[in-house]
Amino acid sequence: MPIAVLPDRAVIAVAGPDAAPFLQGLVSNDVTLAAQGPVWAALLTPQGKWLADFFVFRDGDRLLLDGERGQAAFLVQHLARYRLRAKVAIAEEAGLDVVAAWDAPPPAGLGGRDPR
Repeated sequence: MPIAVLPDRAVIAVAGPDAAPFLQGLVSNDVTLAAQGPVWAALLTPQGKWLADFFVFRDGDRLLLDGERGQAAFLVQHLARYRLRAKVAIAEEAGLDVVAAWDAPPPAGLGGRDPR
């Protein structure tokens, strides 16, 4: 199975007991569906203007966001603004890489087919 590392992608972790309800109220798609596979979602302004889009993956008790590396710091900062009393930790996961694989079904575990 051919694999390519995608250096222009970054991973942001939203961890904690309130991770799913926290993101559910902020993004454009149902993050509870991430338990079945990746979900494509967007962060929008209250007026509906696009700020960022990303894939949401469930990894145990945390949600991982796979988005553009150039927007990672903005996304962490923007999400942290809404944290308030939610029991979540938001941070870029520098030790994780995003890869693309093709010509075979995705392996079991974290990952999946592009849902778009």
